[in-house]
Amino acid sequence: MDCPYCEEFKTGIIKAGDKEIGPGRVLWESENFLVFPSLGQIVEGYLLIASKKHYTGMGKIPAELYPELEIVQKKIRSILSKNYGTPLFFEHGPATKSKKVGCCIDHAHIHAVPIQACIFKELAKHFPYKKIKDYAALKLQANKEKPYFFLETNAKERFLFDVPNNVPSQYIRQVLAYKIGKPEKWDWKTNPGLDEIKSTIEKLNGQF
Repeated sequence: MDCPYCEEFKTGIIKAGDKEIGPGRVLWESENFLVFPSLGQIVEGYLLIASKKHYTGMGKIPAELYPELEIVQKKIRSILSKNYGTPLFFEHGPATKSKKVGCCIDHAHIHAVPIQACIFKELAKHFPYKKIKDYAALKLQANKEKPYFFLETNAKERFLFDVPNNVPSQYIRQVLAYKIGKPEKWDWKTNPGLDEIKSTIEKLNGQF
């Protein structure tokens, strides 16, 4: 199956409906990860951390990359906190053949959203969860072929949610958009947020 992210990483261009974005969306890269503003800017400054190589989720990347991912995430937290506000992080974990977990693109990526919003309680109402310390818990979950949600709150608490059933597309984005009173913003396909992407790039360029 073709991967929009892999294609963008090769060409520098990604499509949003009938429009093309790029080149220049990537703000920064480490050895194995890329950072760029997300389509569907629920708030300006919304970034993604994606693996350069194709893996279906962060639970599927090699374990030796997790220390680097921690460094990247720490850097993103610092930059977003300085420019927009303390972010929260989340991932719609990789799907299985029989289950979808809300992710539209099956390429490992974590969402970094600079907004103060507690969505833990909304997720905890519907999904079993446990508190975790590091990304090793994601790999254990993924190795068992069990879909998951990952959430790191504004307060840096990390949670892993079991997702036993199919859930709607962009599920956590929906929860977040409704939480902040902007339900029309959840679907990046209909609300790509091109102006916010441009503003994010202009603001954050050169800060990494």
